[in-house]
Amino acid sequence: KATVSVLNWRRNARHPMPGRELGRDAAKRRGEERESDEDCVVHPLLSTRELRKWKQMNEQYVEDVHLSSFYQSHTLLMLAGLVCVLVWYAMSHDDTNDARARVVRGIFACAFAFAIFSMVALPNGPFVRPHPAVWRVVLGVSVMYWLVLVFCLFQTRQSVRDAIEWVGDEILHYNAPEDDPEYGMSCDVTLANLWSRVDVFTLAHSLGWIGKALMLRSVWLCWMTSVAWELTEVIFAELLPNFNECWWDQIVYDVLICNGGGIFIGSLACKFLECREYRWESITDVPTLRGKAKRVAMQFTPQNWTKVTWDPFSSRRRTLGTIAICLCVLLTELSTFFLKHVLQLPTKHWVNVLRLVLWFLFGLPTLRQLFIYLTDGEVKRLGTQMWVALAVMITEVLLCVKYGREMFDPAVAVRVTVSWLCISLGSIAVGMLVAERIRIDRQHSQRAASPAEQRSRRSVSPVRGASESRAGSCEQEAAEAKKLN
Repeated sequence: KATVSVLNWRRNARHPMPGRELGRDAAKRRGEERESDEDCVVHPLLSTRELRKWKQMNEQYVEDVHLSSFYQSHTLLMLAGLVCVLVWYAMSHDDTNDARARVVRGIFACAFAFAIFSMVALPNGPFVRPHPAVWRVVLGVSVMYWLVLVFCLFQTRQSVRDAIEWVGDEILHYNAPEDDPEYGMSCDVTLANLWSRVDVFTLAHSLGWIGKALMLRSVWLCWMTSVAWELTEVIFAELLPNFNECWWDQIVYDVLICNGGGIFIGSLACKFLECREYRWESITDVPTLRGKAKRVAMQFTPQNWTKVTWDPFSSRRRTLGTIAICLCVLLTELSTFFLKHVLQLPTKHWVNVLRLVLWFLFGLPTLRQLFIYLTDGEVKRLGTQMWVALAVMITEVLLCVKYGREMFDPAVAVRVTVSWLCISLGSIAVGMLVAERIRIDRQHSQRAASPAEQRSRRSVSPVRGASESRAGSCEQEAAEAKKLN
């Protein structure tokens, strides 16, 4: 009886009897509107549309797949390869006498294993080039870096220095005049002083602002952050001697040459990528070997380029988000100098270089997820990479505060920090107002110029009008001659 009742129910559901209406037909008869497929709830907390937005920000899929084998989840193959590599590495490197070598190899093996796990299990992120697995590994590396910072948060400053020396198998020779130079000792405008400021860090400074311009994709936001950073250096010069610079060094070298040149080159690259037409073809369709090599190289370029418009005054979320972006960039830059100072690391130490490279990789997907979160009102959650990046930034600030208590006067540090916060917020607010005023004036000028352009387009030059009239008269004469014939 139960089987017969189930079969009858399924038959009636597929082919309802006369007089029996399904739920959708009944709703139409009563004039009730049903929810669309995009608004129906398939998740206890998120609708289908919100899930699609979440996947666009946190789980981007490759739409046009040419080589399907490179985009399939080879989970068993990855597990087998990981086990083989670990077995070979553990058996071939068995130095029982060197404890340091065993610990270092164990740390690298753990990092490699977690990177493979990240490649298999973590979300793709907002990018798909050169491969989604690359950005999954970047997310995994950011998690590992955050865990290392949390571990260091419960250690002393000297123990962290000893750990860096032990892992790197080197002694940290910290030379204050060389690693924390005071650029404001001699401010005479001479050729020798001007040339002494040109070094490898000038190039690094410019490259850093090129990267920031590519990540932020906004000229006014980059300039606002650049001016706020120079004010930050002036305020924190009381704590960090490296920030004590001459006026011409800050205005000419920092603002105009390094920052301005990097922003200009980065903005040109953004405009080039925006105007470029993206049409990708499969590597199997490329006939020549040189073309295949070029296609492989182009795989490391963006699949497309989204024009970013922050519009800080369009909504409250965008206003707060723009302020948060500037403060986060300033805090990240400050952590670079404070960590180097409190840990007494040499300027060219591998820890400083590795941290800058990691932050560049973290910042690319983080700012993309932040832009989606600020501009799309349907996105209610932060992206995974954005969440981890915020956690890393906050933990670095906590490390600077904890280790800085041993080196700085607490009263002076609090006074300088409060002054920096007030001045930074004021400069950011002024920059946002100036940028909004420029945008409004530009819109008014465009609206005022549009009627004149339309009139100029409608007006015809005398030469063109005479030629058109002559052509019209010739056509009329030909038509009359045709009629006469």
